[in-house]
Amino acid sequence: MESRASSVISLGFAIICLRCGFTSGTSQQPVTNLTWTSFNFHTVLQWEGTLKNTVYTVKLRSRNSDWDRKSECTRQKITSCDLTSLIQNVTETYFAEVETYSEEFTEEINEPPAATSSPFQPLKDTDIGEASFKIFKKSKDEVKVLIEDPLTGIKFPNMTSKALRDIYGTNLKYKVFYWKDGTSGQKTQTNNNQTILIKIDKGINYCFSVQIHITSPFKNGPKSQSRCTDLKTPEYGLGFYALIAVGALLVISIIIGVTVCLCRRKAVHNSAETNPLKTMST
Repeated sequence: MESRASSVISLGFAIICLRCGFTSGTSQQPVTNLTWTSFNFHTVLQWEGTLKNTVYTVKLRSRNSDWDRKSECTRQKITSCDLTSLIQNVTETYFAEVETYSEEFTEEINEPPAATSSPFQPLKDTDIGEASFKIFKKSKDEVKVLIEDPLTGIKFPNMTSKALRDIYGTNLKYKVFYWKDGTSGQKTQTNNNQTILIKIDKGINYCFSVQIHITSPFKNGPKSQSRCTDLKTPEYGLGFYALIAVGALLVISIIIGVTVCLCRRKAVHNSAETNPLKTMST
């Protein structure tokens, strides 16, 4: 009888503890596989949840600041959070923490299950995208490569986007790869200017590709898609050449007509000077 009563009490105590655990949110487990993804300083934190019916809160801090958070990533049923707006100091090191809560209970928990990310240093850890560029024929033996400086997720005080050059300064350079169209041998020219002049052989098409190169901290962006010149002489139809011929004949006719008129006027003038009496009698 006593053993049965003891079993009932133990079972009741276990149920109460389990219920309290669910209510307080301690039954939740911390998330796993926290991963940083950053491209041109647009930075996202991703993770994997462990249970259904859970919501998450993301907090961020640097070595020299307190925890901060975004409303879009607070008590939300998400598995990623864009933290670009909170990561604006590219030389700072950041840490993120993801807290797990039960979707059914909204009261605050003193110490919810949480997972902390690895450190993230924007200047070193962000990936650089490929450059975009245009090519112009400057002369028969020279091509101008005009490179567009990519924009980033970092903002000026007026909220306009900074370009990569604004962040890396003189540490940013451009590698231009170029080769004769249809051949495999290529040459390279490195420059920190966005406008690069390259000498080429006359009458031959060349192809170009550009890569962003960061000297410190050392990193390379991917090579861009290639672009090729088109130096073919335009072909014109018979009508074009016929129009040129007609124009030339018209100009020649005008010149001949003017010349004949001038000669006749000169002849009349000379005749008047040699026979003044005849002129007066008439």
